[in-house]
Order: sequence, then C-alpha cells, then structure tokens
Amino acid sequence: MSGTLVGIPLYGETLIQRWKARVANYPDELAQKMVEHYLQFFAIWGMQERFAKRDTTLWYYQILVESAQNLLGVLSGLNRLYYSTFQFKRMSRFIEQMEITPENLAARLERLFHQEPPVAVNQLEALVRETVELVEIHMSQVDTSSAKQRLGWRQQPWKFNAIDW
Repeated sequence: MSGTLVGIPLYGETLIQRWKARVANYPDELAQKMVEHYLQFFAIWGMQERFAKRDTTLWYYQILVESAQNLLGVLSGLNRLYYSTFQFKRMSRFIEQMEITPENLAARLERLFHQEPPVAVNQLEALVRETVELVEIHMSQVDTSSAKQRLGWRQQPWKFNAIDW
C-alpha cells in the first residue's frame, strides 16, 4: 500500500489518485490489528546462557530477525504506516517516517546484528520493553500483558524432585 502512496502513475492517473486518497486514510482498526499481530516476542533474553553452548547460530539470528520485524510491525501500527516483512528494504528511511519510536531505533536495530549475543539479547529486551511502553501510551486498548510477561523472564535451572516419582 505504501507503494501506491509514493508511486507515480504512468497511466490512469485519475484512478491512481482515487486509490491514493483511499489508501492515505489508514483505518484505526488496521492500526490496532497491526499492533496486536506483531506484539509477540520470543523471550530469547531468558535463555542466553543455554543457547551459547548449543551451536544455535541460525536459530539465534532467526529470532533476532523475527523480533526486529515484529518491533517494526508494532511501531508501524502505532504510526499508521503500511508494513510488510516481505522483502523489507530501506529500514532507516522507513523508520525516519515514524514519530513514535524508541530512541535511536534504526541504529539500535542494526547493532543487534553486530554485537555479541549476550549484549544483543539484552538490547533486544530493552527495545521490546520500550515498544510495549509506547503501545500502552499511544494505544492503551491493546492488551500488552502477554508481551510484558516475557520481559524480565529468565529460564530457571531444572530441578529433579525424586519424591514426585
């Protein structure tokens, strides 16, 4: 949809202008659905000691990518910007359009992929926390309890209780 807004018609300008006018009116319901859809994060920050020992490079980067995409999806809804993870490009330019974001979002997202995993996952948790706070401020009707429940979570060592057997 965002392509429709910035595109230059080569043919059928009247029709394209009608489409642009329609697309420019970002529905409140869509904004809320975007936030709700993307407001889900795997709490990788609670498992960092374990995954460091298990040869999880691909899985680790997959979680980082999915989390970054979900952050952008939530913030797109808050800012009423059309967003799709499909072949997403020009992240910094996209983020520049946003008025509601955690501070230095583009640089912080980019750094996630260049830092050591323990630092990156803590930074990711901070970005998620700040984004959840923004949802609570700007779209208070959205239930953030599930996302908040994961913040601060740390996996506990498994305890075997012989009495239970």
